[in-house]
Amino acid sequence: MDHASTVIIGGGVLGCSVAYHLAKRGVEDVLLLERQDLATAASCQAAGLMFQISSKPAVDVLSRRTFEVLPELEKITGEQLDFKAVGTLRVAENLESKASLERLYNRAVSEGIAAQKVNAAWISKHLPWLRVKEDALTVHFSDEGYIDPYRLTYAYAKSAKSFGAQIKLGVNVSAIKAINGVVVGVETDQGFISCEKVIVAAGSWSNFLTLPLGCALPMIPTRSHFWIAAPESYFSDQQPMMVHADAGAYTRPEVGGLVLGVQEQSSRTFDYSDLPNDITSFAVTEEGGEWDALIEAEQRVSSFFPKLEGARFESYMAGLSAYTPDGHFLLGEAKAVKGMFVAAGCCGSGVMASGGIGGSLAELMTEDKSSYDLNAFDPNRFGQVDPSSKKFQILCAQARARKAK
Repeated sequence: MDHASTVIIGGGVLGCSVAYHLAKRGVEDVLLLERQDLATAASCQAAGLMFQISSKPAVDVLSRRTFEVLPELEKITGEQLDFKAVGTLRVAENLESKASLERLYNRAVSEGIAAQKVNAAWISKHLPWLRVKEDALTVHFSDEGYIDPYRLTYAYAKSAKSFGAQIKLGVNVSAIKAINGVVVGVETDQGFISCEKVIVAAGSWSNFLTLPLGCALPMIPTRSHFWIAAPESYFSDQQPMMVHADAGAYTRPEVGGLVLGVQEQSSRTFDYSDLPNDITSFAVTEEGGEWDALIEAEQRVSSFFPKLEGARFESYMAGLSAYTPDGHFLLGEAKAVKGMFVAAGCCGSGVMASGGIGGSLAELMTEDKSSYDLNAFDPNRFGQVDPSSKKFQILCAQARARKAK
């Protein structure tokens, strides 16, 4: 194939969602290119948490579209996505975090999101391993849950193909070509493909494609990781997820066990130019360092999970998420090149917001406007940046450290 109307670079959950939403809107000749297989980088390493409300209202609007799109995908593919609607218990113990959670609760009530303040008896019944202070504020958001990001990515892809989009694997895009500041095509290891529009959804590798055109994306590859504890009598697949603002940690059920994620005081970041084509050959965490962050957070975690010392952690998962200084996505058209759009800077929330990201970009590209307010996600909002500078990396690492607050 030597021409497409629109080329999407990247076969993760964001690229596949954009492909689905564009094809569904009747855009012809949509072509998604992925150099490996679908969902082989950040998408397959995600915990798959899905919230309907957070401290970022602009993100919430995108996330709620994902909840809407799940039954659409199941109907098109004829396959169940098995979304686990276990709900989320949010815990706040200090004055600042309690005030923040109170505001979140009030906003949830005003926006029709199911939320209920719960007491110690409720916690003892639903999360028997959890310990919180007597004066803690605890709120249960019952319609939230988690999903397998791998299955979600493939559902987007299969649905996109049902509307006529093409997906080609094993094709490496080496460059985006522009003439007089306008996209004309992409160069691949299998030849040149002309096109009118390009969507860069290559995750932490996106700057490889945009920087040669004078567009530095304001994001840094940042380590995201979690641990999986083996099944215990006090765990259950029916237990809600838990987000503890003061401890900077979250949990969710996992096949009778427990996923535990913690925020690091100083998240590990990487220079995008050091990343290899194949992430499986890259050590996101150095050998022997799998427990460092958990040890660092031991005091915080053991305050709510007293059984931490005896927990049997069987697995460690680490991958790369692209973080921006303000923790917001990068969505929209790049000023540097007409016809080059960006779906990047997932900030660890790409799975959750994938439906809204795909839908909003599809609207923007077909109608030159979007019903979503994308101002908070403008790829150009930071002006000129140097994504390789240590100073900029620190800003993005700090955004990662604030994520659970």
